[in-house]
Amino acid sequence: MGFFNRFFKKIEDVNKGEVAVSELESEFYLEDTPLDEANNFWVDIAQNLIVNAVKATDNTVERAFILIDMGEQPSFNIFYQIDGRLMMWNELEDPNMTEKIQNELLPQASNVAVAVNDKFTQVNHPGISFAELQFEWATGAWFSHIIWADDDNVTLGKEEILRKWFTIISEEIKTIPLDSDSKLSWYP
Repeated sequence: MGFFNRFFKKIEDVNKGEVAVSELESEFYLEDTPLDEANNFWVDIAQNLIVNAVKATDNTVERAFILIDMGEQPSFNIFYQIDGRLMMWNELEDPNMTEKIQNELLPQASNVAVAVNDKFTQVNHPGISFAELQFEWATGAWFSHIIWADDDNVTLGKEEILRKWFTIISEEIKTIPLDSDSKLSWYP
């Protein structure tokens, strides 16, 4: 029974005096499905990854981008926009920043992939093969793009996705303002 049908039935029951008016409130709360819970878990993980990737740079970046490979050899590929220029994490000038990323963030890839995809497996949903995350510091906006395990693009290699996405972003940052509050393109 859909939300409105349940709600109108409850109103009918209240009007007939079969249930108390206070029971109407319970109809406004929708239970999450197991798939919703898996998606919510992914969103929490994605947000944490973005926060940690930006914190590792002492919040000095304009934008952050993360390609997550959740396949057989999970990995994070992180790149940033700083002073209008796109650079990979290992090109950052501050060795403390690159150390944090290399020693604290990158080693988490395997645990993230297992935890996230286990949630989707439990609800009989295809796992995530690749995910692309974007964050814009000026607005705090973040965006996620997923390539599911049953997607046709799953056959693309991580290096191809990373190279082409980096190229696309390199061009777009020239024309899209830092406070645009809109996502840049994905690849694929």
